[in-house]
Amino acid sequence: MYDSGGKPARHGALRPRNWLAKLPLRDRDYAARTANQPGSQAALPSLQARLLARALRRLIKPRQVSLADIPLIRALMAMLTRSRLPADVTATRVRWPVAGEWLHPPQPRRGRALLYLHGGGFICGNPRTHRAITARLATLLQVSVFVPDYPLAPEHPFPAAPDSVLVAWRWLLDQSFRSDRLLLAGDSAGGGLALTLMQDCRQLGLPLPAAVALFSPWTDLTCSGPALQQNAERCAWFSPQQLHFAARLYAGSADPAGARLSPLHGDLSGLPPLQLHVSDSELLRDDSLRLAERAAAAGTAVKLTVWHGLPHAWPNFAGLMPEADACLAQAAAALAGTPVRAAPAA
Repeated sequence: MYDSGGKPARHGALRPRNWLAKLPLRDRDYAARTANQPGSQAALPSLQARLLARALRRLIKPRQVSLADIPLIRALMAMLTRSRLPADVTATRVRWPVAGEWLHPPQPRRGRALLYLHGGGFICGNPRTHRAITARLATLLQVSVFVPDYPLAPEHPFPAAPDSVLVAWRWLLDQSFRSDRLLLAGDSAGGGLALTLMQDCRQLGLPLPAAVALFSPWTDLTCSGPALQQNAERCAWFSPQQLHFAARLYAGSADPAGARLSPLHGDLSGLPPLQLHVSDSELLRDDSLRLAERAAAAGTAVKLTVWHGLPHAWPNFAGLMPEADACLAQAAAALAGTPVRAAPAA
């Protein structure tokens, strides 16, 4: 167990001048192309990031998963992401009309809130497994954060999850929250659900959130991005087989190319400002790269930040990994509409 709040982990050393030559051959091409691009984070991963990636490769990635593995997958997710709430953040369980959890920082800003949709491949995860992210965002933004406990596959396949998330959004609006004071964020499967929610709201004429942050969002359930092959070895969390398995369980009998299952293929116009964070080494890299390109082409404001060599959905390790702390700080600053100040030179 680790503390999801408090002081951030120490960052790794700055890149040496010959840092590119020190990269493994498989990493040099991407780093050389992105090192000078705006928004890229092509620094060498920290020691903490490398150790966590090694642990993930040994614990999760080698398994060829099947339906019988669902209880184990859920237990591993809970173990790997278990964190302790900061002493000044309180949790309140909600059971009706929407199941979920409120996290309240001390003296939260009145009339403002963040809806956070947790990841887990649509088959695992819950509000408690993602407290490392949600508690830190609550503290950084000084707003209350609501995390729905949406139904999971295979017990509840599509469309149970997006339908439940839509109910949660309507419920927040009914609590007298103004949409221009509501923020939206999510990681992995939750990032895809956040995008689906916005498309549902626009189609139904419901208000949209003021701004959105997505971390490694899973937006294409057809699993058609080239990173699925290119990063099959580099991705620390899971294998292509595991990704396809989760997609099939969640989609059930529905067409995975449909817009509510794969919001990447839906209408991306008229959305609030999006900020996307993704690692170049994960299987879902192209779900963010294509989303940024298509959303911008549709007229939606997008900021894409590509981080180098980090595990999928690394903000789950806030407090342990400096890149997780930095990513959440950047996301919170953008959501709050304030610029991130660069650290003073050593």
